[in-house]
Amino acid sequence: MDEFSTVSLFSGGMGLDLGLERAGFSLRFAADNMSAAAESARKNRPELPFYDGDIFELNADLITQLSGIKPGALDLLAGGPPCQSFSTAGKRLGLDDSHKGPLVFEFARLIDEMRPRAFLMENVKGILSASSKWRQLPYNNNGKVIDNLHGSLLRELIDHIRGLGYSLGVVELNSADFGVPQTRQRIFIIGYADGRGVTFPQPTHAKEPTLFLEPWRTIRDALEGLENDQSYCAKFSPRKLQYLKMVPEGGNWRSLPEEIQRESMGKAFFAKGGRSGYWRRLAFDVPSPTILTEPNNASTSLCHPEEHRPLTVRECARIQTFPDDWEFYGKGSDQYRLVGNAVPVGLAQAVGQHVYQELQKPDGRPASLINQSPRATVGA
Repeated sequence: MDEFSTVSLFSGGMGLDLGLERAGFSLRFAADNMSAAAESARKNRPELPFYDGDIFELNADLITQLSGIKPGALDLLAGGPPCQSFSTAGKRLGLDDSHKGPLVFEFARLIDEMRPRAFLMENVKGILSASSKWRQLPYNNNGKVIDNLHGSLLRELIDHIRGLGYSLGVVELNSADFGVPQTRQRIFIIGYADGRGVTFPQPTHAKEPTLFLEPWRTIRDALEGLENDQSYCAKFSPRKLQYLKMVPEGGNWRSLPEEIQRESMGKAFFAKGGRSGYWRRLAFDVPSPTILTEPNNASTSLCHPEEHRPLTVRECARIQTFPDDWEFYGKGSDQYRLVGNAVPVGLAQAVGQHVYQELQKPDGRPASLINQSPRATVGA
């Protein structure tokens, strides 16, 4: 089997990177400016060239210097630009957030500079509706704002990348459909320099299994055999604990008597939406909800199914399908952040295998033309 090279940007906890390696790619370079991400990468992979500087200063010359890969010779450029600006839980600042929004276009800039045969970008669902300009959204973002700015950021990004000469496709994937014990929904944007049509991997698992699809994996599956867990564990405050102790396995705030619901949730009791994360206790025999960066937060609780505590860093990592020998460094809160923001390794492997198989096929147009017309528009 041919070995294809990959360069990773916004690597974070390196879930995407590990999945691409499992898919057969050779990871040649990674980059992230979070100190805990850099420390974790360097201790787990001391031989891997790692850049922890400003992404705005990273360019093709520096990538070539550190990785040995010249522009036009890279097989896959991959990464997940920070998603805080696009998350429906955030302020949705879009391009007006100078520290976060433009980073998707820094990824596109490096596509242009490195001219990889393919690229793979991952992001949260919020990018589908994110605006390129900030505007006020309703409290808790429960209301729908449909206007000419709705989805404008993604439209601008797609137009920009197509203008570089790449085909492009966008898909939303549920991690549970690919053997990850977690119902995490994420957006993947894939494109090719030769203009070929973009396809995506087919599910291997399902909530209702069939002859060809295995059942979703569960939290019990993920935590099986985990012993002597010495990883960091956050704590619930005494106030949070008094409510969580009343919640049965698989329950949340709705499991409490109404007077306690009102008392414990305050104004959030009257908010719209499911609010399913409030006082949530997980259940062993279903997949986990999305692993988040603050498992002890009242509104995004990841309370252990039986014990009165949040999931540990290692338990979260198991659900994110990280191998047990992959260590996370930094403060406990940093470790949770690395795990919670990562692409599940199993999902990254499934997407990576699909892209790998595509790259093994003959190019859609002669290789001599791939890098000669970088501004030609190519349809998806």
